Amino acid sequence: MERDALAPVIIGAVVVLAIAAGLTITGGPTSARAEKRDLARLADLRVLASFARCVADITGSAPTKLAPMGDCGTDLPLTDRTTDAPYRYEALTAKGFLLCADFERPGLITNFDIAGAVWQHDQGCFAFTQP
Repeated sequence: MERDALAPVIIGAVVVLAIAAGLTITGGPTSARAEKRDLARLADLRVLASFARCVADITGSAPTKLAPMGDCGTDLPLTDRTTDAPYRYEALTAKGFLLCADFERPGLITNFDIAGAVWQHDQGCFAFTQP
């Protein structure tokens, strides 16, 4: 190989390695789509958390099940938009409850994603413990 042709080959190889490394680190388009679906799940859980808090404030206790209530909302996202699986809900205490979803990238979710909740990574749940 001539000396003049070696530089473009090396530069091309470095570019290909940089692209491969970038896709490996970020996860590429498939990972981005999974993150987008998880953000939609988080948005749904925020709506459901607001609803459950509203019911708890009005009635004095967390609802036993998530069902529309005029004063707190009637358009509830009760199922995952992607899988159509129902979100899981459980009343824990008078005003405490658990909201769960099947997240694709649970490692990216933190306690800060839903204010006032504790993220339970192993279960895919947010625990709301209100006094």
